[in-house]
Amino acid sequence: MMASPSCATPGCTNDVLKPLACPECLKYGVRNVFCNQVCFRASYKEHKKIHSVLKHMGGGSSATHRKTPPKDGIVCSLDSSNEIKQSLPIWANNYNFTGALRPALLSPKRQITNSKVLKPDYANHPGGVSESEQHDRASNNTIRVYGPDELEGECNLRYACAMGREVLNEGGKALRVGVTTDEIDRVIHEACMERDCYPSPLNYYNFPKSVCTSVNGECMLYDI
Repeated sequence: MMASPSCATPGCTNDVLKPLACPECLKYGVRNVFCNQVCFRASYKEHKKIHSVLKHMGGGSSATHRKTPPKDGIVCSLDSSNEIKQSLPIWANNYNFTGALRPALLSPKRQITNSKVLKPDYANHPGGVSESEQHDRASNNTIRVYGPDELEGECNLRYACAMGREVLNEGGKALRVGVTTDEIDRVIHEACMERDCYPSPLNYYNFPKSVCTSVNGECMLYDI
């Protein structure tokens, strides 16, 4: 028996007995459903943000295949010249910087090349939304106590922590003066693939990289 779909409204726990699909999402080949018309209307202001993401991704049956990322002023291809790679993203052209550090263009999002990797529900979501996380927040208001199944069973927490430590160690070995954060991301991503692990930051609410990194002394928040 197939499980019933979840409502696309964050936090909604209603049963989806008669799925109402968003017509705009369907244009891009994505089927996001709602439990009813009222829920759809109430959450549409937030939900429609996904449409711009889908448009950016070039979804839909009429979309053409791209060998390189779109020229959006944020991402550049791996074979671009260093001059292009180190150029400012479009949002920073008129920014008033106070220090010497400057942002550069992003490399394309790295792909999951290991078929053994189990993907979280947000991995392929156009908005990077974790429906299981949203449902858990809406239905659980107590501190979770994990038992033997979660701690020692298949895909258990102890193993996940051990793999996380190993991957971070590999990233630490790559640190040196002059190394780019993109190189650190490559090392982390490949270390995850070697261990059959999914790099948890990747596509989580559209985060484009496999690890959060920042440059000492310049960034107040984690960056890419």
